[in-house]
Amino acid sequence: MKNFFHSGTAITAAFLLGSCGEDPELVKKHGEQQAEIAKLNGELALINARLKNLPPDESAELKKSLAETEKLEAERASLAGEVAALEAEQKELLGKYEDYKRKYSIR
Repeated sequence: MKNFFHSGTAITAAFLLGSCGEDPELVKKHGEQQAEIAKLNGELALINARLKNLPPDESAELKKSLAETEKLEAERASLAGEVAALEAEQKELLGKYEDYKRKYSIR
């Protein structure tokens, strides 16, 4: 019984495959599908070519640059604070010097 179904399946498959090749509608559909596959392969090749020509991803370098910028900005702010403190100290010392000169003027 098993051999009967097995050989029957083979005969049915052979019959269906043989009849598909002869049906003009299926042949036409197969040709259209082949043309569509060729078109899609061409589009895929164009997309792959564009992907190969893309510039390299520089997001890691950008993150590094942003971190360096933040560090330098913090240092700049710190130095600006030091300069402001030194300028205030200079102004205070100049005031004290002027007071000293008035108090102990040389005649």
